[in-house]
Amino acid sequence: MSDAELLRLLTIFDNPEEAESLINTLRNAGHIIRDIRVEDAEDLEKALEENPVDIVLAKQTTPLISAKQAVDYIVKSGRDIPVIVVTPAGQMDDAIDALQVGARDSIELGKNERLKHLIKREVNDLNNRRDRRRNEKMLHESEKRARDLIDNSRDAISYVHDGMHIYANNAYLKMFGYDTLEDIEGVPILDMVSSEDHTKLKDFLRKYAKGQSTDDTLDVHGQTLEGAKFKITMEFSTASMEGEVCSQIIIRDQSNTKELEKQLNVLSKQDLLTGLYNRNYFLEQVDKIVAKTVGDKAQGALLYIVIDEFEKHKEEHGISGADLLLTDLAGMLKSKVGSMGTLARFEGHHFTFLLTDTDIKRAEKIAGGLIKLIQDHSSDINGKIVSAKACIGVAHINETVKNTQEAVNRAIKGFHAAEKEGGNRYYIYNPAVEDLEEQEQIAHWSHSIKEALKKNRFRLLYQPIVSLHGETGEHYEVLVRMLNEKNEEIPPSEFIPPANQTDLMKYIDRWIIANTFKVLSERMQQKKQTRFFIKLSQGSLIDPEFLPWVTERIKSVRLDATLLTFEISEDTALNNLNAAKKLVDGFRQLNCRTALENFGMEQNTFQSMKQLPVDYIKIHANLIQNLAQNVEHQDKVKEITSESGERSILSIATSVEDANSLAVLWQCSIDFFQGHFLQEPSPELNYDFEEGF
Repeated sequence: MSDAELLRLLTIFDNPEEAESLINTLRNAGHIIRDIRVEDAEDLEKALEENPVDIVLAKQTTPLISAKQAVDYIVKSGRDIPVIVVTPAGQMDDAIDALQVGARDSIELGKNERLKHLIKREVNDLNNRRDRRRNEKMLHESEKRARDLIDNSRDAISYVHDGMHIYANNAYLKMFGYDTLEDIEGVPILDMVSSEDHTKLKDFLRKYAKGQSTDDTLDVHGQTLEGAKFKITMEFSTASMEGEVCSQIIIRDQSNTKELEKQLNVLSKQDLLTGLYNRNYFLEQVDKIVAKTVGDKAQGALLYIVIDEFEKHKEEHGISGADLLLTDLAGMLKSKVGSMGTLARFEGHHFTFLLTDTDIKRAEKIAGGLIKLIQDHSSDINGKIVSAKACIGVAHINETVKNTQEAVNRAIKGFHAAEKEGGNRYYIYNPAVEDLEEQEQIAHWSHSIKEALKKNRFRLLYQPIVSLHGETGEHYEVLVRMLNEKNEEIPPSEFIPPANQTDLMKYIDRWIIANTFKVLSERMQQKKQTRFFIKLSQGSLIDPEFLPWVTERIKSVRLDATLLTFEISEDTALNNLNAAKKLVDGFRQLNCRTALENFGMEQNTFQSMKQLPVDYIKIHANLIQNLAQNVEHQDKVKEITSESGERSILSIATSVEDANSLAVLWQCSIDFFQGHFLQEPSPELNYDFEEGF
């Protein structure tokens, strides 16, 4: 937990002023405090049952309960909650009995600076313990899933330690003629190979163990328990089985499948549209060079190449025409520079180029050459001559790069810098300079956002969502603006990215929800049925305490939960599918509705509709803009509404900007729409839904 996160404090004091003094000290240190105050054992038991708690501050003795009694109860309940005993000045020794039964530390009243450091230490320790437990559970689940996958794999898989089998799946047992795992445990791996290949296998294992082997596969003759021989390829990798470091061996029967596997191997590396390498294969190659940079043994460069203004090409030439452009550019680049490194289609209109044994000067020269190559090339798209330009981000891969993702992220940041400077250029990302500047920006935004949360400097705006089929009722999307010290609005595009980076967005979500609940409560008192659509960030989605918090709020304010719709972005949901499923199910139990927003742009878009039983889908703005002129987008929208209609999911068109789109939306069977054509976001709930559009 960083200073910016919520600190859930439970205090046990008979003097409220003493508790308030400690809380103010922590607030001044940058904590966002949620304080729960109790006075006796019954209050303590109830508070711990109903609330998540991070730290307990307990006065050494009060008339109704002592710190030792509080510690006793928490320890017996099995809760991992640190207790800090607060003593009068000069009486720290009197807290020894509470420390002996499990209190984490003691502090004298008035030692404010020590309190700040003590709380920071305890919160960090608590989070480390929580992370460890969470990671242990995840590891257990991952190991269980991995074991299930191994057991059900068609490939023969075994695990070997010091040359002896410690585990094998059913396919492996069947391949070599064994009945049960017990029959093969402790059997040497040499027994699986014909005697004429023993020396070959021993030499390979010796080199592999010392890291001297450049290959991780070995072709030998396998031998069954009955002595039958057959050709196999053994694929080796380092693994762990029940905490034991060992070698994983995958064995494939090569009798009649060599040519088929060769074809499959090519396809597994290839992007089907462009013929270049695909993303997965590219990342594997980056991973290899990153591993070799340790100790300054190797270096390289990663170029992240993005076609400028690709959406315009798509609008002018359609999706199929845009695909032709990508294919043509890919073919040109492959013929010109493909032999210099690993060229891949990373995603969409984004390409990547990996250069090995390359310093940054050579990488810069190649990036400049690529910019010119793309700019000078002309593509024939359905009889039209089309030219393209590109931005390239360049990242040096050396020993300062921790992992593959960091190498890619640096190149992507370089691309964004080139794009910001006007496009059709390259930019070399220098982490020593850029990271420092970025950290300063993040620190600035972190402070500003925390101040805005403390001082309530946010404002809700509302945009109407209107039915195309005459459904009654008020529907509003809830939006938020941050206010600076002059009470001027800061657009979401400026404060939301750093809020996500600093993990503060989930607290902005809570501010939005709490204030929306107040408005909804007022509307209910006025007998108005107003449904609010509230966006949720990834931070809220993966926060295990978010749903209990919402549940408590809904119950305390006594809201009609059917008037609440919580939105999750489709890409966020797919990247956190288990968490999304739990959240959607939890909201359903509360009678809240749910929606997937920014829907329709993911490759497996209909899979999210199948996996998540939401009530609404909000179609991505990119599919709605210029809908009247784009037949392919019309077909896509019709396909989406057909699928959603079969599942009784209502559809909403977002970012509707013109009247021409309405007739098309009607033909596409859209249920609702919203956008500036209806009304721009407003601080007032004043749209006339009865009059309509």
